[in-house]
Amino acid sequence: MPSGSIGTDHNSPPKVPTLPLALTKKRRTSVRELQGLAESESAPGQCLFPTLPLELLAEILIHTNSPRDVLSVARTSKLLCSTLVCNPAADFIWRTIRNKCLPHALPDPTPNFSEAAYAAFVYDGGSCDVCKNDTKEFYASFATRIRLCRDSRCKKNIRKYLMDVTTIFKGHARDEIWIPYVESAHCFDPNLSNAWPDNPTILMKKSEWERFRVDYAAFSALSPPPSEGLRKACTDQIVRFPKVMELAVALHKWKCTYVTMHRTVKTKNETWAKALATREGWNEHDLFNSQSYGSLHRHKNYVLEEVTLRDFLPIKPLVEAQLLKMQIHRQNKENEASYRQRRDDVEQYYNRLRSAGTVLPSLYEFRKLSVMTTMQGSVTGSRPNSSGLAKDMKNSALVAELTWMASAREKLSELLGFPKWRSASKMKLHPLDRITARFRCQGCGKVAKRYEKELCLDFAGVCAHECPSDDKKNKKPVDWSVDRFIKDENASNAVARLLTLVGITEEDANACNTVKMLGARIRCLSCEHAFIIMDFPTLIGHSHRHDNMQVAILPKGEGPERAFEAGLSAKLMDMGFKSRKLRSEANYRCRHCVPADESADADMNGEERVSTGESIVKESHMEDSQTGNQERRQRNKKSKLRSMDFNALRSHLKGLHGIEMVSDEDFFAQTPVKWQS
Repeated sequence: MPSGSIGTDHNSPPKVPTLPLALTKKRRTSVRELQGLAESESAPGQCLFPTLPLELLAEILIHTNSPRDVLSVARTSKLLCSTLVCNPAADFIWRTIRNKCLPHALPDPTPNFSEAAYAAFVYDGGSCDVCKNDTKEFYASFATRIRLCRDSRCKKNIRKYLMDVTTIFKGHARDEIWIPYVESAHCFDPNLSNAWPDNPTILMKKSEWERFRVDYAAFSALSPPPSEGLRKACTDQIVRFPKVMELAVALHKWKCTYVTMHRTVKTKNETWAKALATREGWNEHDLFNSQSYGSLHRHKNYVLEEVTLRDFLPIKPLVEAQLLKMQIHRQNKENEASYRQRRDDVEQYYNRLRSAGTVLPSLYEFRKLSVMTTMQGSVTGSRPNSSGLAKDMKNSALVAELTWMASAREKLSELLGFPKWRSASKMKLHPLDRITARFRCQGCGKVAKRYEKELCLDFAGVCAHECPSDDKKNKKPVDWSVDRFIKDENASNAVARLLTLVGITEEDANACNTVKMLGARIRCLSCEHAFIIMDFPTLIGHSHRHDNMQVAILPKGEGPERAFEAGLSAKLMDMGFKSRKLRSEANYRCRHCVPADESADADMNGEERVSTGESIVKESHMEDSQTGNQERRQRNKKSKLRSMDFNALRSHLKGLHGIEMVSDEDFFAQTPVKWQS
């Protein structure tokens, strides 16, 4: 196939000056002006790219993947246009890129094309031949230069502009026609794949058919004979016709491969982006519409390249900031819509009261009322219906709580060290929703019954906390204030250390379930004198006994013989009859008195642990039974390892170990406690 009017070697580009050798007077003036600008290279803000020598410019452009990129560069300035388009020495740049472009090399052009014109012919867009709208699509038929947009209606209506001339020439149309016609039936019907010269149907533009019919009649007439000019023109077209059709068929096959590859790359990039959004907890729609990632995604699809993590990591902080901005913008729009709707609700309520005969001020003044101002100012949350709005008017505390809740979250977040915390990820918990968010009331220091084991409050407990009044006559609770709470450093630090051992972060939404699944495999290393194990809720309360509690996680199946029983102390402290009966049984032993290295032998009773004393008692019993019994009772009474009832255990823990509030990790039952009679 001829490669146009170019006859130089593809592998050895000639070295010629950057500018063309022969230019018109007008062109020389333009180039001289541009050269004058190039001389002022030190001017601030001056672009030096057009001043590069042709060799350096070629090294840069050859690394692109499509002649379309070279077209874009050539169209940025007159100097680059004259260097790349009007200069024959730059043809090797176009050829090199054309031979390595995606999805595979473009076929060589016919001699009537220059390299730049051929690239524009293949890649440039134009107007749709049916709807006349601009489109960037390739030609639907390269031979007839028919272009269609993506509208399916245009693909159906294109038949109105074409004419089937297969039957006119009685089967000899392929031998008689010398102007290009539609090269393949696949151009407009995907179900047909026959291409020139095997396509059974010959379609031509109606406008071209009219001109061809006149020329054909004049060229074929014997009398009068055709003119010399018409004969030469028709002969040249007959000679060029096979080459034009071969190029059109090759370009059509290249376009089909390009469209298939573009569809595949686009699908892979969308799948990759969805997986990224799922992994980061982002909204897929927001990710595709973000400025940074959206531009990267569209560009990669445009150049038929897959998006990789290497492409994304440099712009990840910018993408997250843009996603957060989009979320805030969406939330503001929802708030504004809610605000407008609430104003309408207030107006409806106002009209309903006025229609009932109620004396009211003007609507403007009515909106200034405190309750109305609160209703209109609360732009978050769901909008109440008409009946719910009337209830909110009577109970304005519900509306006031919305503002109170937002301010409370902000101040408590500041206590945790996260002022004005925001995140675009749905996978990251708010600082107040994390298991490390623990608080204490510095006003009363008390907690509700549900927090007795933990001895501190989470965010829900802070909101529901009520400080009792010091006035015995007035039982009204003290007014709630977020300033009364402080961060519980001991509990927060202990939980953070446990999360580090587990290998998860406090931001993880599954952190709470993960630590609860550990069960009673958490050991306190700060209690060096004993082997103290506990579960996660008990860990939070136990952390207040140490300034810097250290913990460890035991492997499954490892631990003391007497297992940890959660909730045992709470059941024994109950005021029921069964609890009182169980408290009176001498069935409980102190874990703090069992040395850490002897914890495996904790199932031995107190008498067996005092083996020497017991043997002495047995020997002396044979000599003097009464004296031996008295000595044994005194020895067992003073022994730390003896079994005792629950009240004695509480006194023992308080007097010997300084533990005022007995917890599940402090003792164990010698015999399993049976709660059912």
